[in-house]
Amino acid sequence: MQTTLHRALCAFSLPLFALLTTAPARAQQLSPKLQSAVGHWQIVNSDGTPGGKAETYLMDGKLFGRVTEVRPGRTPRDLCDKCAGECKNQLILGMVFMRGFHPDGDDWVDGTVVDPENGKEYKGKIWAVGKDSLHMRGYIGISLLGRTETWVRIP
Repeated sequence: MQTTLHRALCAFSLPLFALLTTAPARAQQLSPKLQSAVGHWQIVNSDGTPGGKAETYLMDGKLFGRVTEVRPGRTPRDLCDKCAGECKNQLILGMVFMRGFHPDGDDWVDGTVVDPENGKEYKGKIWAVGKDSLHMRGYIGISLLGRTETWVRIP
């Protein structure tokens, strides 16, 4: 009796264990295009001049970004005084300004972006252009009402 129960438990628990241990690994597998969004970036202003620098990283399968160098004209001690919520009066250097982007096809979507210059929060979409360039579109409401920045990978 005990042997039959033991066999039944083993027959059930081994596949369950295999499913539970491999599911997170499969969930984290991203296409090369999605993976190429992770790295260190030089932000290029709309006039073509260099802005600040950022690092993008994955956390729990979502894409986030933090400021690694403030834009020219700012100092490392500048605060985000126009920001609201948890970013209010936070140092811009090191601030997590991109949050919660999740993969959809080959794009990162439905995240939020805080612009430290005006303190406003925007919805966003990010997509890779080759291995060394990202486009980040910030918008209010619909994507038509926004602007796109180009980011260039820092080697």
